Amino acid sequence: MISTVSDMFVIEKKYLISIVLIFLFMSLTSVAKSEILPLNPDVKQETIQRTICVKGWTAQIRPPVSYTNHIKKLRLRQQGLPLELISNFQLDHRLPLSLGGSPGDPRNLLLQDLDDAEEKDIVERCLPAAVCAGALSLVEAQQAIWRDWRSARRLCAAHY
Repeated sequence: MISTVSDMFVIEKKYLISIVLIFLFMSLTSVAKSEILPLNPDVKQETIQRTICVKGWTAQIRPPVSYTNHIKKLRLRQQGLPLELISNFQLDHRLPLSLGGSPGDPRNLLLQDLDDAEEKDIVERCLPAAVCAGALSLVEAQQAIWRDWRSARRLCAAHY
């Protein structure tokens, strides 16, 4: 039972700390969830020799053009760009299929300027080669290219 004002303050302080801790936990949880990569569940380190390391495997899982064109137009509209510019961009898997990126997850599909596309394609070929050769783990390659594909080029230079 609360007998004094100071007892009431202690109870309110404990209550306030609990609320702050709950909100902190919830915010950390939501940050962690937002950082979950859009992955293909079939691709794991133990399955790479049957998936990403098999020549032509990504062609089997690539989403249909009708789906990707729809997303491409949506991304153009979201960025306030006219549809007439559609040929200046390609729809890119931010986390490439060749590294176990999800084929159809909209979070993994971004507009990419054609000039950047050629440069990123080099990294998209190099990193899977390093993973398949055992020079780099799948998770390391995935995280590096997801964070910044330009910086991920350093991994290619370090392994080849």
